[in-house]
Amino acid sequence: MARLPYLDDSAELSDETLAAYEHIAASRGHVSGVFALLLNSPKAAELVADLGGFLRFDSCLKPAVKELVILTALSENACQFEWGFHEKFAQQAGISPQAIEVIRNRRLPDKEPEISPMERDLVAYVRQLLVCKRVSDVLFEALKTRFNVQELTEITLTAGYYAMVASLLNAGNIQAAPGNPTLPEPDASSLNVN
Repeated sequence: MARLPYLDDSAELSDETLAAYEHIAASRGHVSGVFALLLNSPKAAELVADLGGFLRFDSCLKPAVKELVILTALSENACQFEWGFHEKFAQQAGISPQAIEVIRNRRLPDKEPEISPMERDLVAYVRQLLVCKRVSDVLFEALKTRFNVQELTEITLTAGYYAMVASLLNAGNIQAAPGNPTLPEPDASSLNVN
């Protein structure tokens, strides 16, 4: 059950919220997931939708790179709803089932011989960034040999964007759509933070 109003129906929305709803629906065809929650802040909904649209559809990143980054950010944030869709997008982008399983189960990619060096570095980069809040110089230099400055910027933005999306979906308690793939749930004892 959603903890925040889930505004996926245009009926009974204020004029401002309806304008944001229509803006999102025009670019995506519908309003669901994080955008149905973001409509509780209409201006934020429009801005986030525009950034998300750019990162998903107009980024300079190749689809496989983009989906590796997205899956890793979603896994590190245990975001069931978005994972349910992006696992399929990753398969369509050519990400191997082995790489998807490494990310899903948060295994160490350097222990998996079937994962390419590029995949290992991208997974490690997103994990270091989101979990440790820092990236080692060695890893950053390795990525600089594979990606230009614009690509590195968009890789980083994509990781941060999907961490933000995951935060709102998780706070709103939005689960994977029925029949969609899921992630292992985090250990409930880790929720006892004072």
